Amino acid sequence: MEFDPRQLRLLAVCRQLDFRLAEPWRLDDLARLACYSRDHFERMFGDLTGHTPIDYLRRRRLLQAALRVRHEQTGLLQIAHESGFSSDSVFSRNFRQAFGCSPRDWRAEGWRDFHLAIQARWRRLHESDPDDIGDEALLAALEVHKPDIPRQARVRYCRPQPVWLARAFGLWGNRAGTHWLQLAASLPVAAASPLCCGITREDPAFIAGDEGVQDWAIISDAPPPPGWLADRLPGGYYLCLRYRGPGAQFRWLYAEWLEQQSLWTVDARRPHLGLWREQGEMLDGELRIPVRRA
Repeated sequence: MEFDPRQLRLLAVCRQLDFRLAEPWRLDDLARLACYSRDHFERMFGDLTGHTPIDYLRRRRLLQAALRVRHEQTGLLQIAHESGFSSDSVFSRNFRQAFGCSPRDWRAEGWRDFHLAIQARWRRLHESDPDDIGDEALLAALEVHKPDIPRQARVRYCRPQPVWLARAFGLWGNRAGTHWLQLAASLPVAAASPLCCGITREDPAFIAGDEGVQDWAIISDAPPPPGWLADRLPGGYYLCLRYRGPGAQFRWLYAEWLEQQSLWTVDARRPHLGLWREQGEMLDGELRIPVRRA
């Protein structure tokens, strides 16, 4: 797979935004980070992500805020400021435009209507893709191999881990699978059967595949090969679920563990992690949802 060094510079800017969402970024600041003129940077960034830099930044801020408003009891004004919005009114206006309700209504279960709309969008995506085989067979296989969530899910501290990172935008289904195979083919021979990680930086319930950010990582402390970025999985406490089979789903942990207790809540400042290693036709993996004391 051929990698464009210019694209890697843009991805490095995206990673800076991931770490520093709350900062008062300007378009000139971002262009300077990428070593491009303002106009050239804006054009290339749009080609890569499908969004202008400022729209991309606003969307990432709102998705993180939506996750925090849903799971935390932190004051809405504090979440607004920590998400990069200058005032409560600016936050509320942008939030309503993105999700169809106020942050206060979102916290009072308004997020459920938006989740249903996202599910409907997923169905339309599947129906519109002639190459898509649908989720029914995969979901049935997952249920057959489903672990006993209440007994097997565990909260534990996970150390930070160095990784090689690759990112794509708006890929899902077969397209995402094809892209991953291309990425895997670019790995050094010594990295055969690596420990891989899918990184989900938004709440999986609030975004459809064609508008998402897909991060793949390889657990390694060696210098990354061409086309990959050096990065680090954040440490901290995670709700972990080991599995063996065709895969596992975060929604199991939400419905059958997180929502059944009051000691732990999701930590929206860290991403969801899905680690796996291929074992023949099966996966040996672990889901990790970042959590903190409620």
